[in-house]
Amino acid sequence: MKFIVPSQLLLKNLQTIGGIATTNNAVPIVENILFEVSSKKLQLTATDLETTITTELELSDSDGDGAIVVPAKIVLETLKTMPDIPVIFEISEADHSIGITADESKYQLAGFDPEGFPEKPVLEDAASFEISGSILANAIAKTSFATAAPGDIRPVMAGILCEIQPEDITFVATDAHRLSRYCNTQVKSGLEGSCIIPKKPLMQLKSILQAYPKEVRVDFNKEKVAFQLEKLYIVSKLIEGKFPNYKAVIPSNNNNVLTVEREPLLQRLRGISPYASQSTHQVRLELMPTSMRLFAEDTDTSSKANSKLECHFEGENADEKYEIGFSSKFLQEILNTLESKEVAMKLAHPGAAGLILPVDDEKKNEGEDLLMLLMPVMLNS
Repeated sequence: MKFIVPSQLLLKNLQTIGGIATTNNAVPIVENILFEVSSKKLQLTATDLETTITTELELSDSDGDGAIVVPAKIVLETLKTMPDIPVIFEISEADHSIGITADESKYQLAGFDPEGFPEKPVLEDAASFEISGSILANAIAKTSFATAAPGDIRPVMAGILCEIQPEDITFVATDAHRLSRYCNTQVKSGLEGSCIIPKKPLMQLKSILQAYPKEVRVDFNKEKVAFQLEKLYIVSKLIEGKFPNYKAVIPSNNNNVLTVEREPLLQRLRGISPYASQSTHQVRLELMPTSMRLFAEDTDTSSKANSKLECHFEGENADEKYEIGFSSKFLQEILNTLESKEVAMKLAHPGAAGLILPVDDEKKNEGEDLLMLLMPVMLNS
């Protein structure tokens, strides 16, 4: 089998899917990428056994159809050194050797029998709907930061809940310390269902969607979810289990409202965070009607800092000294994720969860509703 492909076209496609390949001592072949040639088209497939990504590109020329498993890392590094020139691949089906010719350079490496590569997953009895690529990318960006690390707490919290309703779609992530809920009423699927999608394939999808403004087809059943973007196809196993009842933890009576400019608050947090406890990352917010002061202290190193900022604070406790503590790390992540000029923090008492919402977000798309929740940190005595 022989085929010719532009170097930069192949490099771009390998980089698109290569991030899903992983080191697996039990199944080492998944560290590589499956090349399949048919009718002058090259199909590339990468998998980590949980998620499979396939893409297709046009070949400049080909002689014979077939398949080979190619060592991804060495081919990627080789292509990165090339200008945009035709690259000739010659595959020996007898010993799975691979010869690569590019301009005046020749390379030889060993491939692997495609029979050993995992079979591509198939979705049966799947429901389908379409969603804008920009909406999907935004939903992932606005929720993925709040997932739990793999191995932490419950497996379901390492993924993102997707709730599909006939007239809207909702994405939710939480690690029990923070929660992010993104809802969009522009997605009219006509379906009802829910699934918990692992974070890894969604992050891979997000990077692809940044340059994809078109519609994405989504197929899902009880076990898998698939995303179709023209010539690219991503299939992932779903996380089994029941997602926490997130609606029950979203407070409805937080009547103390702090309104503050997002960027200045973020800058103040960055400035004092190095002085906070390295275990709790606690910052204390002391709120007054027209200003707030932020405090950070690490008693282990005898370091402390504070900073003042203009704000607007009103509510039941606005005329009293109101203090609450948050993890600076988590609060900064939320503020970095939001894009509005101002944010509103709706608070109850210092031991209750606070809600953080965008205010007059000019970058907000029609139909979007975004809510963040952050649990407080017990104040130092």
